[in-house]
Amino acid sequence: MRMGRCMQKCTQSGGCIYTCVQTIRWVPVIIILCAIGWGYYAYVVELCIHTLNNDLQRVLYLLFFHIFLLLFCVSYYRTIFSPFRLPPSIFYPDKDCLNELMACERDEHLEQAILARYVAIHRVPVKTRDFARGIRYCPKCKCIKPDRAHHCSICGQCVLKFDHHCPWVNNCVNFYNYKFFLLFLGYGFIFCLFVFFTDLPYFIEFWTRDYQEHNLKASKFHLLFLVFVSGMFAISLSFLFFYHLYLTARNRTTVESFRAPMLEGGPDKRAFDHGIRANYREVFGYNRKLWFLPIFSRYVLRSLLCVPDRPSM
Repeated sequence: MRMGRCMQKCTQSGGCIYTCVQTIRWVPVIIILCAIGWGYYAYVVELCIHTLNNDLQRVLYLLFFHIFLLLFCVSYYRTIFSPFRLPPSIFYPDKDCLNELMACERDEHLEQAILARYVAIHRVPVKTRDFARGIRYCPKCKCIKPDRAHHCSICGQCVLKFDHHCPWVNNCVNFYNYKFFLLFLGYGFIFCLFVFFTDLPYFIEFWTRDYQEHNLKASKFHLLFLVFVSGMFAISLSFLFFYHLYLTARNRTTVESFRAPMLEGGPDKRAFDHGIRANYREVFGYNRKLWFLPIFSRYVLRSLLCVPDRPSM
């Protein structure tokens, strides 16, 4: 009995196991930051300062490098630390409804009847259903799931417009940070591509000419791995970036791309598709000048629960 209580305390917030798990989750982020730090040294010091001889070329390389790096880092930061908000209070049944649900915990039909009554009385804006075409309810969070919301077992709560939990940002990719996640992928891809192609000629030159000086041998080592790392990340990010651009054009999440949303009339893979232009506006906003900046969009906040009224497919 004491052992069980001890384990329960350790796994709760503030416990030793909980703290260790939370610390380990930051390891992928630390790896990314270390790669950025080393890449900064390799590009700025070894390539631009020790290798380039043309001052104009050096200035241009450093200018664009820092612009892309800044946009990438800000997008990455906002993807990680965007405010994580719970579903609106209307999705949480009152005490009377919760007591009724607890009383009929094993009777699914009665449970659905109680939820349907609550949704009808309080006009809860939900149109998606579970596989049995019932109201989607989360017993852990004790809330009716909003459209496109799913419970994240890692974060321990229901997440609005849940896409996936990304270990590289130690956060769920969701309604509030999806734009930043897209910009993080896009600027990461452009940044790595820029580093790769600007470093490649000097990497080739080091391997085709015979340098004996010690500092040039050190530069060869850094330029070798800089080409390899930037090329590898550019390829990886390109797949993710263009895949999520496709999902945005269809207004789908990663979850919905594998499992079509269930409406009252059945599954519909185009349940949230308003057209390419409107779909991108839901993520990036109306003002196209701000699409490429890591800032919030007002239009997104008004479109969270928007579902087109049309027959399911």
